[in-house]
Amino acid sequence: MSLVILEGLDRTGKSSVAASFEAKGYELIHQSAPPKGMNADVFLEEQMQLISQAAHKDIVLDRSYYGELVWPQVYGREPLLSEENLEALREIEESVGTTRILMHDPNVEAHWKRCVDNKEPLTKPQFVKARSLFSTMADKNGFQRKTLLDFPEVPIVQQEVKVKSETERAVVVPPAAKLTNEQMKLETANAINNILGKRIVKQKGPIYDKIEINLRTFLNTELGKILGTKIENPGQFTPEEVEVLRFFAKKLKENQK
Repeated sequence: MSLVILEGLDRTGKSSVAASFEAKGYELIHQSAPPKGMNADVFLEEQMQLISQAAHKDIVLDRSYYGELVWPQVYGREPLLSEENLEALREIEESVGTTRILMHDPNVEAHWKRCVDNKEPLTKPQFVKARSLFSTMADKNGFQRKTLLDFPEVPIVQQEVKVKSETERAVVVPPAAKLTNEQMKLETANAINNILGKRIVKQKGPIYDKIEINLRTFLNTELGKILGTKIENPGQFTPEEVEVLRFFAKKLKENQK
């Protein structure tokens, strides 16, 4: 038997993918935010009982307790899970066999537009901060990043990304007004999130993997500075290493244009 945990921001396809697992015989369980006033011990006990069932049947969770590593920081409330409690849940996960999947859309603007169109209760700064926190959470807790295109059995009703023709690109005129400091921060955060949405270093191997981790750590630290988010274990770099990482980050952002 097994447990599949689907996490990610709103409008990334979690429910569609969850339904595809249900069609394969998994029991589908949708989870919402904990009700206001929920006791932390009660919450932990409920979640432990829930995932323990995966020892006897296949279960797919549409949202999970990992949201407590994200949403409390976005909405300014106390989290219901401590690191110690999360470790207890992870022990059960390992015993039943768990696959952790982070659903995401690397196209930030298309994703934000879906949230606006569907009246999701997020401001743009909250949206950007949540993307950053989910990225950090995924790296720290062994989540696989997936998009809807990774699940061919899930029908994509509408193509979300429209590629502009060369002619359309040629007539685009940049805005005349200068960006404010806050707008510049938001644009920088969006650019970093675009980079973090996929593997940065294309080559594979121990040395390249180390560079990948260092780049992600640096970029997540930069996001933390922009959004006021504390990044766990940011890593210690010498001034020379910081300059090298800044150079790579600059080149990567230029490639995104």
